Amino acid sequence: MGVGGKKPAMHEIAETRAAGRDEAFENILTRIKSAGGKIIEDEIHPLYTEVGAQEFEIGSQRKVEFNLNNTDFQLIRSVENSILQGAGHQKHLEPLESPRIKMILKKKLEYSEDWQLVDIDEMF
Repeated sequence: MGVGGKKPAMHEIAETRAAGRDEAFENILTRIKSAGGKIIEDEIHPLYTEVGAQEFEIGSQRKVEFNLNNTDFQLIRSVENSILQGAGHQKHLEPLESPRIKMILKKKLEYSEDWQLVDIDEMF
């Protein structure tokens, strides 16, 4: 590998990995539609973190609400592109080499108001 120093970032690999994750999310939506699911809502919002009175934008969140077999579902995908670093008055945003992606699937039965977490693999 060589002597000392920091290994250079491999931006192409990080971008390819992020594109693959985007494609996987779109494939899930395609599977939902092909299974007879009806998309009710599809929104993208900025994702923030708070430090005291300040808010920092660290990424985005996409919420897709759909109905499948008389059950309402929410598929929430959070993508963090930055991370908050430092302590006290020295806090700052630092970009991540590869975005941190988290997906959550929730369901709500027909006559219920409570959302329950569901494993994505169990849905199909």
